Amino acid sequence: MSHLYSFIDNSFPKIAKLCQEIEGIIYKSPRMALTSCRTLAETLLEKAVEAENLTNTVPNTFQERITYFHREGIITNEQNEAFYVIRKYGNAAAHDSFRKFYIREALEVWENTYKVVKWFIEVYGSTEIQVPEYDEPAVKATDHEDLSKVLEIIKSLEERLQGGEISSNEGLSDEGLSKAHQVSRVIKCDNEQLEIPFFLRDAFLLPQRFPKSTTFLIRLNGEQQARIMSELPENFEGLHQHVKRFNEKNDATFFEELKEYVKEETIRKKIEEQHPGEMILFYKEDYIILTEALGEVELTIQDFPGSPSFIKQLHEQNITKVNQLPKELVLLGKYKNVGETTLQRLFEQLKLKALEISKEYVTI
Repeated sequence: MSHLYSFIDNSFPKIAKLCQEIEGIIYKSPRMALTSCRTLAETLLEKAVEAENLTNTVPNTFQERITYFHREGIITNEQNEAFYVIRKYGNAAAHDSFRKFYIREALEVWENTYKVVKWFIEVYGSTEIQVPEYDEPAVKATDHEDLSKVLEIIKSLEERLQGGEISSNEGLSDEGLSKAHQVSRVIKCDNEQLEIPFFLRDAFLLPQRFPKSTTFLIRLNGEQQARIMSELPENFEGLHQHVKRFNEKNDATFFEELKEYVKEETIRKKIEEQHPGEMILFYKEDYIILTEALGEVELTIQDFPGSPSFIKQLHEQNITKVNQLPKELVLLGKYKNVGETTLQRLFEQLKLKALEISKEYVTI
């Protein structure tokens, strides 16, 4: 498909490719689009510095280079303002884990990015290149269909709210749920039953997610009875008979933990739907958005006190930064003497780091 900057595919292929990628994620992941626009703007400014032979003259920071180019008249007031908007939102998206970003913000930055790209092409590109007028990214057919469904649900809810049929804090009915959240099967244990949503139909059951049933689950895995959700029987009665030295109590305990697992995964699914395209670190029902800034934080004993042996073991596995941690933090429980207390401490420390970063990032 054609994109806004397809006209520079031949003259500036790398820039055109990056522009195309950003254009494709604006409606899907505003945060990623914002940070990518900032990266693009920095790249263009770096190329401009080289073209102007100012490598040994201008400062190295993005902000200082914008100021220098504006002061020297290389960019106009309009372009300076465009760089400002891109930098402001890009910084926020890269540093603030607790802030939600919206499509309207991504579109604002994308329009300002057009002003910056247009300036660069007209000044440093071929005089034969004709820059077209700005045009917002088109919503793809699949995205449009999804948006239509959402709008239909919202309209239905508004009509029911106005008619007093439901309270303002009532959740969506089953009719409003996506296929992912619909029930794929039901598992029973004694007189209880557990509904398994469609998105968990073939979920891999990590033993670490079931602390009271870890050994039991590992043994069942060995007999190919519980590696994935679809291998679990419809009824847990007699499940323990597949392995030795376990009893009915283990069946019941595993079932209770499975209920908690489904609850946590359902919450996580909704969180991921609310933050499309973003990297997320999960610990039980809680989570942190993994921003660029948080990802670059070094895992040191000084910054993450209380578990020196744990940090040392991570370093031995070449895990030295936050962005190298697994998405599922409970997997770190495999390390020696690392239990729930250690993992909880790490997660709380990560949240504090994210909060510190969100407060410290600079916006001019």
